[in-house]
Amino acid sequence: MADKAFKKATAGVTMMEIVVVVAISSMVLTMAMLLMSRTTRHFKKGTDMLNIQRLMDNIVERLRTDVRSLKRVIPQNKDNTFAFFAIRDGDQKEIRYTYDKEKATLFRNEQGKESNFHGARQVKSFVFKPRYDEFGNFKFLNVVMQLISDEKGGGKASTLSIACQFYSTCVESELKISNLRKKAK
Repeated sequence: MADKAFKKATAGVTMMEIVVVVAISSMVLTMAMLLMSRTTRHFKKGTDMLNIQRLMDNIVERLRTDVRSLKRVIPQNKDNTFAFFAIRDGDQKEIRYTYDKEKATLFRNEQGKESNFHGARQVKSFVFKPRYDEFGNFKFLNVVMQLISDEKGGGKASTLSIACQFYSTCVESELKISNLRKKAK
């Protein structure tokens, strides 16, 4: 009978066992929360970088297309503006890029239609440096830009920088039809 009473007394859980289980469980949960927090932070950082890369690709591709069809540069005395005439649908159209530092946005204006590449407050810096040959003819355009993430959240904002050169295929004065006919003869 004493055996049965002893087994009943030892069949329960002691306070020490409960404390050990709670301590181990809390350590496992804490490690899981840290892992999830880091994973979430890295996912946000990756998403931020992807969004900035898309914006940068849009700006670079639009500039490349516009400068490729550049016919004549409109002189500017500022590093934050670049204006020129480009061939569009057989006509020369004025295109102007302007970086607004206060709004941290790059604007593109073509014949009065303005766009900001859906990058409001994301352009940290932007510089246009057109280069000319010894005769004052346009050679190429150097562009340096730095974009910043617009996402809110913990940690520093993601940034991405690039320097590019853009060349025109239409700026050549020899590409006039009369000059081509002369060369053909």
